[in-house]
Amino acid sequence: GFWNFNASWACPRIFTRMKQLMMVNRKKIVDELLPRNRFGCHFRLVQFDDAEFIVDLRNHEKLSRHINATNIKIDEQVDWLKDYKIREEKGEDFYIISLQEDKTTRLGLNRIYNTSAKKFEFGSWVYSPDARSNMAVLGDLFTKSLAYEELNFDTCMFSSRKKNKRVLWYGKSFNPTLVGEDESNYHFELSYDNFKAQRDKLLKMFGIEQ
Repeated sequence: GFWNFNASWACPRIFTRMKQLMMVNRKKIVDELLPRNRFGCHFRLVQFDDAEFIVDLRNHEKLSRHINATNIKIDEQVDWLKDYKIREEKGEDFYIISLQEDKTTRLGLNRIYNTSAKKFEFGSWVYSPDARSNMAVLGDLFTKSLAYEELNFDTCMFSSRKKNKRVLWYGKSFNPTLVGEDESNYHFELSYDNFKAQRDKLLKMFGIEQ
């Protein structure tokens, strides 16, 4: 009869469908919230005309020492962005660019990716040397706040290069849990409560109202 269905077949399909709906809903939320001015910056999702900025930034002599190498060809970066836009549309990946409030001067990049029901990875975090010293921190705080408070994640995963002492110190200031390491990196998980506690301290220090 109707109730004699194969649960082992149905449950995975139901779970997959629920996950798909959740991801699509996250895309709708992001589209409603971005572009947005916050913390003295303008935030939006990256577009194809950002490709040159991304390539220049990620191949900057000083900055590239602690991030993954990027192909220097702009057309290949555009191809990568085309694949990214598919993931963005599915609600799986959100690549956010920070600009000055004039909406033209690009400052840096932040990314929410490798998403699951409750966890996300934060990365692709790189800012122009010309940006004010606190802009990278504000971009980090904005992006993680978006993930936790608007997209309903409860855990952030991130990695820090062992040799990048400043970024490692900053990441540890949020009191994350060390969950692993390899030859070059430490891997952490950060709860929302620990993030919020340090975020609020930093914003107060910067004199920024939430």
